[in-house]
Amino acid sequence: MSLRSKTSKPESLQLSINNNKVDSSSSVIVIIYNLLILSYIIQLEDKKCGCITDWRHDFIKYFSIGLIILGIITILFGSKNTFVMLIKNILMVGALINIWCLYTYVGDLDKTNCMCAINQQKNMHYFLYLWRYVLVGALILSLLAIISTTIFFKKIFF
Repeated sequence: MSLRSKTSKPESLQLSINNNKVDSSSSVIVIIYNLLILSYIIQLEDKKCGCITDWRHDFIKYFSIGLIILGIITILFGSKNTFVMLIKNILMVGALINIWCLYTYVGDLDKTNCMCAINQQKNMHYFLYLWRYVLVGALILSLLAIISTTIFFKKIFF
């Protein structure tokens, strides 16, 4: 038996550890991002602001809370947990709605010159104003990739 086999971890264990680190890192990023979104949204609820607070505002707020909780659960139990995978699949539809809500809501805040968003949270508002285009672009690219892959496989196998 070689010295290497005694001291090194099996490859499957190393891959599992690396995947857990990636899952945890991704979850931390999701938690931080959604905490920033939540902070931005809550600050717009000030009575002095007079900003739009329709159903999109509430949806973004509660969806962010849900993603923060999911991130914590993912860190604690891992992303391969059956419960976590089920919740993630259910939230896929909510994520599409959330992208639309964020896109239209931030745009409407900008159009209506909401002073709390534009002046008091200038950096976060500007980030979200640009980020909404990144989200929509990524969504469109994902859909195009799915469509092209489907067409490609249909030509090969059918």
